[in-house]
Amino acid sequence: MPNEDAKESLAEKKWLARLAAGDADALGAIYEVYGERIFRYTARMLGNRTDAEDATAETFLRVLRQSATLRADGAFRTWLFRIARNLCIDKLRQHKLLELPPDMQYGGSEEKSALSVTVHQALNQLPLEYREPLVLCDLEEYSAKDAADVLNISVPALKSRLYRGRRALRDKLGSLLEGSKHEERNLSQTD
Repeated sequence: MPNEDAKESLAEKKWLARLAAGDADALGAIYEVYGERIFRYTARMLGNRTDAEDATAETFLRVLRQSATLRADGAFRTWLFRIARNLCIDKLRQHKLLELPPDMQYGGSEEKSALSVTVHQALNQLPLEYREPLVLCDLEEYSAKDAADVLNISVPALKSRLYRGRRALRDKLGSLLEGSKHEERNLSQTD
């Protein structure tokens, strides 16, 4: 909604002006709007609640540290997500082993939870260049232009990565689901 974006942009300008003037409460207002979005993004990118919490906190610490130089020129959200993205990339470079932690909550029925875990496992097995567009566009519901801005690539490049990523995710899900069915058959035969 363009009207909603205009309201957010106006509010951002006020918060950033207050933050630059030394009003730390303004950071709380920014966190209220973006904290959950940044956490969801980092959790999906990292597949680990603890690392996602750390990346989210560090994102807002960087906003606070750079508050004197910030401008609310309509690109604040993109800049904020770019910080989170870079922190995720740094974290992923630190540890190459990506796995879903057992403490991550999914809710719902057992079958829905199992499917959700399978989707997250498949997503985490994708190369970063495919995972990032999928998380931004399909899970966070960013427009192609906004996602391309966050990733610092062109819209056609983003669309290409989305297409390839969706195809790779579908292939991974197929093999993971087939492997799961094969395990179930083997278990039922040993009973």
